[in-house]
Amino acid sequence: MKRFLILFLLLPLLAFAQDGLSVASLFDGPFSGNPKATETVMTGDRLKSYKLSSFHSLTLRDCPEQAATIESLVAHDGASAIDREVAYRDGGIYYAFYQLPSRGGLKRYLFYLNQHRNKGDRIVLIYIDGKADAKEIKKLLK
Repeated sequence: MKRFLILFLLLPLLAFAQDGLSVASLFDGPFSGNPKATETVMTGDRLKSYKLSSFHSLTLRDCPEQAATIESLVAHDGASAIDREVAYRDGGIYYAFYQLPSRGGLKRYLFYLNQHRNKGDRIVLIYIDGKADAKEIKKLLK
């Protein structure tokens, strides 16, 4: 119950951080209750040592039918990125790392991985914001 209450209180802050992003529609809703989905939300002191303010991830297992929708939202957000690293396989995005325009003094990042394009079974989407630079974020994601 305590975790639910904390998550409930933090959701408005995370929504602000992701405000204006197409992928925001994927977090906190359409996959809740789906046994093939794992959503992780972290804020506060746990992230301070990494120079991060928030971390929000969505992992889908065995859901290749969701890839096209997620990929189009990621690509839409990536179009406004100030820096990007993208790899394509079989005509679609396999891997994407975007540094989005800063907001509220925080650097914002979007990471996407579609393992279905490499004989895997997962789709991973991560939104991160904080003071860390892109090199530090990439090191954390490895």
